[in-house]
Amino acid sequence: MSVPGFLIIGGMKCGSTTLFRDLETNPRIFFPLDKEPENLCRDDVLTPDGLARYEALFARAKPGQVCAEASTAYTKRPDFEGVPSRALRVCGPDLKIIYLVRDPVKRAISHHFHEYARGNMPGDIDQAVREFPSLINYSRYAMQVQPWLETFGRESVCIIRFEDYVSNRVGWCEQICRLLGIEPRSELIETDKVFNRSENKPVMRGPWRLVAHNPLYRKLIRPLLSSDIKDRVRGKVLPKAPPRPAPPSEATIAHIRAAVSADQEILRPLLASISG
Repeated sequence: MSVPGFLIIGGMKCGSTTLFRDLETNPRIFFPLDKEPENLCRDDVLTPDGLARYEALFARAKPGQVCAEASTAYTKRPDFEGVPSRALRVCGPDLKIIYLVRDPVKRAISHHFHEYARGNMPGDIDQAVREFPSLINYSRYAMQVQPWLETFGRESVCIIRFEDYVSNRVGWCEQICRLLGIEPRSELIETDKVFNRSENKPVMRGPWRLVAHNPLYRKLIRPLLSSDIKDRVRGKVLPKAPPRPAPPSEATIAHIRAAVSADQEILRPLLASISG
């Protein structure tokens, strides 16, 4: 059975969906139906049944395809710990890791809006930053990626600034393909499309969650739908995200930057650049 040859591990609200959709166009790369299966977050994946469920996600991969998945929960410490060690045991030491990072304040603002739209956080971001540690913790990128570096080595982990990636999506996808040892297919990337943008994004709430997780839908219908078709259907039937709440105060912005400043210094020399 197949297991991933590489993982997109986040970060949350750092462009991982756009990178996933760009790489998905390459016929040498296989992603499962669920972009973020998150199986490696749990020790269950190390059991025979749990491993079988994980391997089943990649059962449709064709010979010669490199399997992958893109779970941002893999860089959500301390909420999920031990992911790199599970990944090593399940996927082996040759696994490659792709990690997108972003200006920590902008990431926190986008994260807050994402959770606010789903009813999980208050609309006041000044309040939320002080009540929900994840808004800052998930922006501590060096802290998040450290276990991956220790487990797989610097040469196997590619850390890309979101701002660099969106300015040269084709170049970065070619760089990643070189890391994976496969031929780029840059002509298939739709650089005019940006995926998972928060504004007017359909929100999966209420009864629509039951439909999306219905076993018959997931087994019989969902495999027949392309990503583009699913996007159009969601856009037609799901309610849109609410308007953005007020931005953070200057004091909150300073609070976030102070909280991640030491982490940013550690991260800086680890960032990848375009080569070749």
